[in-house]
Amino acid sequence: MIVCAVAALVAVVWMIAYRVGFNEGRLTIPLRLIHALAEHRLHCLGENPDDVARDLEQALALPARDSRRLVASKLHSAQAQPTRSLRSA
Repeated sequence: MIVCAVAALVAVVWMIAYRVGFNEGRLTIPLRLIHALAEHRLHCLGENPDDVARDLEQALALPARDSRRLVASKLHSAQAQPTRSLRSA
């Protein structure tokens, strides 16, 4: 009986998710690519963290809280890691 109830609940959730996302033609972007984009724009290009967070919100439809948390984590991880230098051969 419980298995049937859980199966029905999973089916309902899947139908709702399908109608909200996949049916509208939305594509998903792997989270590691979003992190790599934020890190590249912050560290390689030296862009303003507020601009990066705002662009992530607009381009990827991320909630403001999540985009700001992502940018803050990238800034914090860069400060925690020592800078690497390339040695010539």
